[in-house]
Amino acid sequence: MKFKNLFTTATIVISSALLSANPSLGYEIPKNTSNAIKVENTEILQKLSKGIASIAKEANQAIVFVSVYKTAAGLPRGTVDPYEFFFGPGRGGPGEQERPQQRREGGLGSGFFVDIEKGYILTNNHVVQDADEIQLKLANGQTYEGRIVGRDQNTDVAVVQVKNEKFDRTGLLALPLGDSEKVEVGDFVVALGAPFGLEASLSFGVVSAIGRGNLDITKLGNFIQTDAAINPGNSGGPLLDVAGKVIAVNTAIYSRSGAYNGIGFAVPSNLVKNVAEQLINNGYIKRGYLGVYLQPFDDDLRGGLNLPDSVKGGALVAKVAGGSPADKAGIAPGDVVSAVNGTDMKTSSEIVNTIGLMKPGSSVELAVWRDGKKKNVKVAIGQHPDDETGGVKTVQATPDKELPYGMNVANWSKDLQGKFGFESKSGAVITQIDREGAAERSGLRPGDVILKADGKPVDNVDTFKKLTRGKAKVLVWIERATEFYFVQLRAK
Repeated sequence: MKFKNLFTTATIVISSALLSANPSLGYEIPKNTSNAIKVENTEILQKLSKGIASIAKEANQAIVFVSVYKTAAGLPRGTVDPYEFFFGPGRGGPGEQERPQQRREGGLGSGFFVDIEKGYILTNNHVVQDADEIQLKLANGQTYEGRIVGRDQNTDVAVVQVKNEKFDRTGLLALPLGDSEKVEVGDFVVALGAPFGLEASLSFGVVSAIGRGNLDITKLGNFIQTDAAINPGNSGGPLLDVAGKVIAVNTAIYSRSGAYNGIGFAVPSNLVKNVAEQLINNGYIKRGYLGVYLQPFDDDLRGGLNLPDSVKGGALVAKVAGGSPADKAGIAPGDVVSAVNGTDMKTSSEIVNTIGLMKPGSSVELAVWRDGKKKNVKVAIGQHPDDETGGVKTVQATPDKELPYGMNVANWSKDLQGKFGFESKSGAVITQIDREGAAERSGLRPGDVILKADGKPVDNVDTFKKLTRGKAKVLVWIERATEFYFVQLRAK
């Protein structure tokens, strides 16, 4: 019976093919009918449709499909494997001896060329962050290894470059960046990328809103909101206007299911251009810095601050860092900042965005309220102290010659603890990793605290060097932001 059903199905397929090729052998559906749909005034829609198709055809030649691979630390020895916890040993999960101490993870995102000659590609920081390996599949079908030129976690922008300078450029295009300041709500937009790994996918929609801030997606920058379908895999792809120019980079979605829900967010092109050029030229971003800790205020606080009803927004200064630009300008805890350079601020995040995106060394005028009185305070914007040392700079580390592992380490300090968020009170802190070195291949990264080497405590850098001197491999116990792992570190 099984073979009979298969034979019957095949017969039907062959018969259908014969009917298509020879309509005279059977019934043919009419091409026109007397009661067909009457469609009028469709010229604009037809032109729009053709225009979108033209954008897709041209712009897809600039799209890059970004595959990333990273090594993640596995479960430390002695911990309970979730498979074993629920099902018992040998019921689906690896045993203690077989359990890998590291695992290799993969991800997929999108990007696009902005310079074919130099091989520069724009994408999101979260697409390539912590990647051990980056594979770039170009629109002409060729695949090459990529390297990170620079990335900025504060704006979620990254620049990647094709490693091979002689890569095949046949059929490729670079996309121009448009002016995101000219974008208006209701403008038609096109999103390109690889949602769920489906390459060369297009979605069409409108700009739903502009200036979306305080979304906890990034520390700096506002977003363009769109209803063009954006899904996992679209990250890093371009959001285009009807002229084929990039007005934003697709970054995030609002969704309860993890998939498209009609609300997507993209980093505006003007911010992307600013960040990308700094990453290419400097390797990191120079952020404006005041040195104040801000908090929102409600009606209860408003009464205690003696603010007039005319002050509708702004933020309360909770603390001022000693020696900071704000401190030198005389700003104090209890002050309320309501405007920056004459522009009213609604929230603390709006102030942080405005100041953070200013150029260090520039001057800014703040409207400050104290004891119910307003005064304008001029402040010389400083550079954020974490910019060059806060993990946003991507470098080829100059490895410590005494350590054959391709990394630099530093003694524990409160500054490093605050920067990387670990709880240990001693140890050797990894500060830089050579992307071609052994530490990188072992899965270590900046911010890891080395606590033991081959079972012996590591109190500082000198101890670590003594314990590892002359060893081709060493088992290290590390802390990574309050989580603990064992890693086999090899010299080669």
